[in-house]
Amino acid sequence: MIVKTELKKLKRSGYFLTFLSGALLAAAFPVINMAARSESYTALPGDPFHILLDACWQIMAMLNILLIVCGACMMYHTEYAENGIRKMESLPVYQGSLFFGKFVIAAAASALALLPEFLSAALCALHWFPGYRIDFKELAGYYGFGVLTLLPTIMLMLAIASFCRNMWISLGIGVILVFSLSIFPQNRLFFMLCPFCTPYRLLGPVLEEGSLALFIGVCAAEAVAFGIIECIMIKVRRYFS
Repeated sequence: MIVKTELKKLKRSGYFLTFLSGALLAAAFPVINMAARSESYTALPGDPFHILLDACWQIMAMLNILLIVCGACMMYHTEYAENGIRKMESLPVYQGSLFFGKFVIAAAASALALLPEFLSAALCALHWFPGYRIDFKELAGYYGFGVLTLLPTIMLMLAIASFCRNMWISLGIGVILVFSLSIFPQNRLFFMLCPFCTPYRLLGPVLEEGSLALFIGVCAAEAVAFGIIECIMIKVRRYFS
């Protein structure tokens, strides 16, 4: 019921069009890259799917993170417009359920956005690399890991947006986090596991490092921790409002 209500709020906000446009833009990047300089990649040894993702994923992941930032800001802009969130506080509805309803929608939208991106990389490998065959089991593994690594970023960005009445403030904070965390050394485990950094990681290198269980555990723990912090802050905000 909460998710259905949240979907109705977003119907005319441009939220879903934004995610669709961003997903198509990210999915187009491997195609454009291969069309422009396919010789640079077809000559490389190794699995074609891995070669393409290694070449394109940093830009694709940044687009995904920026989509999450913009989406969270749009979600709470509709809440704060004309004091909508104050009106919701007067109803017998737990505010935390509204937050988690938004999280479910944002996670689902991000998961759907990843589908054409990984499929695009696989289809490019199929087209430009003779003899390549799509391994759907591997593709599903990369996709599932990609969704998991987005969850802490989604939860944290929604929490930031929920406490900023002005959408431009939350958008600015999100953009600063995107670019400031991306300049830190990504070969350090601490930075790899930070929200806004985990989406840059791919399943293949994580498996080679033997840190898959660590990534799964930390991403899940971060998402839960940010959710708990949000629930606490909702009570604090309501007490002081």
